[in-house]
Amino acid sequence: MSLALSTVTPRLFRDDSSQIVFETSSEDSLDARHLRSLLSTVMSEGAIGISASYRDNCQISAIAFSSQSRALVVHLTSGDLSLGRNDRKRNRIIQGRNLLQQQILCNANYQKYAFRMDRIAIALYLDMALCIDGAVDMLSVSLSGRRSLQALVNAMGGESTLEKPNVKALFFDNESRSVSDSDLAQQAWAACQAAVLPRMASHFQALRRIRTNTIPDEHMAVLAKIARDGELLDSLKPLSVKNDVTSDVTVKMDKLTLTCSRYSTRIRSSAQQFLQIETQDGVQVPGRAVHVKGRGAQIKILGSFDRNKIKSVTTIGKADLTSAETCRESVILAILKGESTLLSHPFVKAIWLPKHPIWWMPSGHLTPKIPISCVNLNVNPSQERAIEKILSVSNEDRVVLIQGPPGTGKTTVITAAVTSIISFPACSSRTVWIAAQSNVAVKNIAEKFAKIGFYDFALLVSVEFHFDWHEHLYERLEPCLIRSDKFSADIFGASRQLRGAKVILCTLGMLSNDHIAPFVEVNPVDILIFDEGSQIEVGNYLSV
Repeated sequence: MSLALSTVTPRLFRDDSSQIVFETSSEDSLDARHLRSLLSTVMSEGAIGISASYRDNCQISAIAFSSQSRALVVHLTSGDLSLGRNDRKRNRIIQGRNLLQQQILCNANYQKYAFRMDRIAIALYLDMALCIDGAVDMLSVSLSGRRSLQALVNAMGGESTLEKPNVKALFFDNESRSVSDSDLAQQAWAACQAAVLPRMASHFQALRRIRTNTIPDEHMAVLAKIARDGELLDSLKPLSVKNDVTSDVTVKMDKLTLTCSRYSTRIRSSAQQFLQIETQDGVQVPGRAVHVKGRGAQIKILGSFDRNKIKSVTTIGKADLTSAETCRESVILAILKGESTLLSHPFVKAIWLPKHPIWWMPSGHLTPKIPISCVNLNVNPSQERAIEKILSVSNEDRVVLIQGPPGTGKTTVITAAVTSIISFPACSSRTVWIAAQSNVAVKNIAEKFAKIGFYDFALLVSVEFHFDWHEHLYERLEPCLIRSDKFSADIFGASRQLRGAKVILCTLGMLSNDHIAPFVEVNPVDILIFDEGSQIEVGNYLSV
């Protein structure tokens, strides 16, 4: 692809209607002259904005660099360079990538700015074998969720400086379509422009830089896999969901109250999603969920609604990240910025870097061998060996994987191990946390405990799952249940709610919830057991 020159007027900032020039090129056409055209326009601050677009498989497809007046959009080659390419083109691609790294990505004279620099840094490493230095993740200045419009607005200087509808259209209205070269250039320009705003300079200056050229390659490989796997799973989320609702509808002023009939298609409160309501006579009415409690959802109507019967309700837009997914992103970002040494943690190394030397902290529980105690449970020799592994205090057994097809008694193994620990006097201070991917899996373990008469545990359950939907599933477990809307905010209240229980059950998502911090302080995680581990994407363990 030869170089092409175009112009565009972004109209994102209220006090700026300047036009920018942008070039497009394929990476095998790049040479130093083309980069000089861009770099010669970079101002004294040395700020370069970066944006990127991605293919359906989450690989980077194009990357844009921008000063305050000029941008360069580079279209990237897909797939492995070693497969099915002639040597001449392959060499040109490698030469172009080396130029990008030497003259921009790792050039200390320039500070690189992007709104999701973590994703760009990972994609550069994984898809192009390139590093970046002096990279600023601009969304880190905001306390709002990284995927939210508000976080973007904060990073661009605040609502008073922006044409907010235009910002939203540029960055959020293209989920279902590919990003054009013009949009990509404007996104990179917006990053550069926000980076040099006087009111934002101190905020960006305080941020730690991403420097993937200083991160060991084996660590980058782990981060890249975890991040990309998360992106692929997120890309599978539907952009629209038909919500099953009952025929009962209440209309009051500009508010509509609906009742959901299926948990899996329930309406959720989300700033990033809106509802499309279709009446029996074909009228489409947009709306937004402003309050959801149990099955009931209050919808603010954004158009006119003439009280006709509703034919269908559809949620438009991808679902928000779960707490575990959000935690995964924040952990990866912290490692990229050098704010976390998590990859040196022995638990992490045991899973992702097993060939590295692992040094475990000396256990504070060097008790005599814990005898198996499982009254009312019949265990076979295979289950007994698994239980012994869980009870072992040997460093070799700090991380144990127990496998078995359905029906082989894995839940029995968990129950027997827990009752053995709790009943052994020398382990009276030990705590056991049990987690699973789904609420149903957690409930099944709790019911196994109840079946043998063991109720000395706490079951943490999301109010969203429990209230108005699944209370009937927990009737037998009610004395042990603590619902998320009742969580105490301090350790004294949490201690009262736990009632001395040393065993806590919850979902993996709940483990990522900041509101369980008082429970963790009362019962620090000592032994952690995951049930149905094969259903958990390995990157979600980062939230632990």
